[in-house]
This record gives sequence, structure tokens and C-alpha cells, in this order.
Amino acid sequence: MLRQNRQPGLMTAAAPELPSTTGRLTRRALAGAGLAALLPGSALAQALDPGRPVRLLVPFAPGGGADIIARLLAPRLHERLGPSFFVENRSGAAGRIGTGIVARSEPDGHTLLVTTESSLVIAPHIGQPIGYAPLTDFAPVSLLTRNPVVLVVHPSVPAATLQEYMALARARPGQLFYASSGVGGPNHLAGELFNRMAGLEIVHVPFPGTGAAIPAVISNQVGAMWGFLAGLMPHIRAGAVRALAVGGKARSPALPEVPTVAEAGVACYEAASWIGLLAPAATPRPIVETLWHAVAESLRERAVADSLESAGSEIVAASPDDFRRVMRDDDEKYGKLADLLRASK
Repeated sequence: MLRQNRQPGLMTAAAPELPSTTGRLTRRALAGAGLAALLPGSALAQALDPGRPVRLLVPFAPGGGADIIARLLAPRLHERLGPSFFVENRSGAAGRIGTGIVARSEPDGHTLLVTTESSLVIAPHIGQPIGYAPLTDFAPVSLLTRNPVVLVVHPSVPAATLQEYMALARARPGQLFYASSGVGGPNHLAGELFNRMAGLEIVHVPFPGTGAAIPAVISNQVGAMWGFLAGLMPHIRAGAVRALAVGGKARSPALPEVPTVAEAGVACYEAASWIGLLAPAATPRPIVETLWHAVAESLRERAVADSLESAGSEIVAASPDDFRRVMRDDDEKYGKLADLLRASK
């Protein structure tokens, strides 16, 4: 989602205006899921074939935020709905390859997509054919989490703060590099917004997902990266990378000692992302509702909530209709950054 900056010509990428786990919409949605739990199991799962597995396709390499939440949900959905759920990673083109596979799959609830806004509401604006229509080729099931992005560097980079990193970039224009989850992804967008707003020239190096970019930074092939806090948190805690700033408008409770980019010197900067679950467009509404209730119940589990929140994710659990509205709003607003995305490929 984009918010007009007070500085002429600048936009910031803001988190969708969605309820958090303490918000009214989320409480109402989860209450609805609680009512669904009162229904007999066979009534809830009758739309899915218990003898056929359900594929949760993640269009990124293993280890990123979407992959993590898909693997958390898979066993819980199996317990609630009967069929086995398995995660399949089909990375490439900032999620567009795997997303296209789901768009063309049978709309029977047995092939689902777990992705970020990268392949849904950013992809149409990067100036390349994508082979699917995000707003019409999918049935939103549930928005899952909202995720701040974070800038990390390899420990050998001579910058302990964001201000020091910006000074280093100004002294070496075009000589520093940052990795992201791919061209047109939310982390690419976060990096290019940072370049534009800070007046820097840090070169983008795309990878097929956050999980592929992380090893490149840990091994110092690329000195820095913008990525989801959820995927990077274990490496930050282990000291394999150093966090300089988070992109949210407030500090992350999971990393309270790390300032926001705005606090650290780039006024009005804001960048965040979301992860959602979708099915092919013609999937019957009863199947979508069945999946939505099971997902919302799963996100209420203490173990799931603790795992996601400790890694820096905010659980949203927005309903199918709420998720569709977010996609429409963000598609329009990301379109306003089409020039930036096309120029930075």
C-alpha cells in the first residue's frame, strides 16, 4: 500500500490498513472461525477429497516468510480438514512462475497459493507479461500476516548504523550491492524506495526468493539485503547478519533495539509486506469458506501465534472478502510506482 509523502514526488510503501490480532475485524473473523469449529468435522471438510493431498505452493525458495508460514499451517490444516497438506516450492521471477501455476490449476481446493503481494499486486506494474490476471484468476482465502522488512548487512560491512551505511554508500556510489527476493518483489521495492529517498546508488541483485538471498549475504557474496523479518530473524539472532533498520512505521517488538529507517535518518520512509493464501478463481465458495475457517482456527493456536510473532510477523487473519479489498486497493496504489519498478530492473 502506498502513502503520499509530504515531499513532492515521493511515495512510501506502507502496510495495508488491516486489523491486527487485537483489531475488531480480526476478532470478528476469528469468532466466526470459532463458530465453524462447532460444526461436525464432516460438514466442514466435505468439499475436499480426504484421499487426495492438498498442495500449498510457495512461489519462492525455502526459508522465506511465505515458506515458513506455509509449513506452520500444513499440519494444522491436515488435522482440521482430513487431507494431507504439503508444501511445494516453485521459485522464480519474484513469485510469478509459481503463481502462474496455481492460476492454471484445477479449482477444487487441492492446489493453493501462499505468496506475498509481489506476484499479485506488484507484478502487473513491472512492465513484463506475467501470464495471469491477479485480480480475476484467484479466489482469496485469507490474508495471513503483515511483515515489516528489514535491512541487514554482513558483519564485515563497516557500518554499525544506518547512518554509517548511508555514508559508506555515498562514498562508494554504485559499488555497494543489496539482495532481494526478486525483481518486482516487496523487498526490491523497499530497496529502491530507500535509494530514491536517501539519494543513494546501491545496486540491486535479485534472487529467486528471500530463502535464496539469505545464504548469499551470510557468505558475503552480497553485502546487504532487504528481506522479511520472519525469514531473517534466526540469522540476526545468531549474528550471521547485522540488522540496521526496519521498514515499519514503528519498531518491531521482536527487535526493539533496532530503529526504523525513518528514525535512523530517512524521514517518512515506510515499507512493509503481507502474506496471503489463495485458490484458483473458480474454486467453489464452500471450499474457500472451509479453508478460511480452518486457517483462522490454526492461526489462533498459541504455538502458531508465538512462532510467528516472535519472528516479527503480525497475524492478520483477514477474511476472503477483506483480503480481496486489500488486493484491489494495493493493485491501484502500487501502480503509482510503476516507473520506479521498471527503471530499477
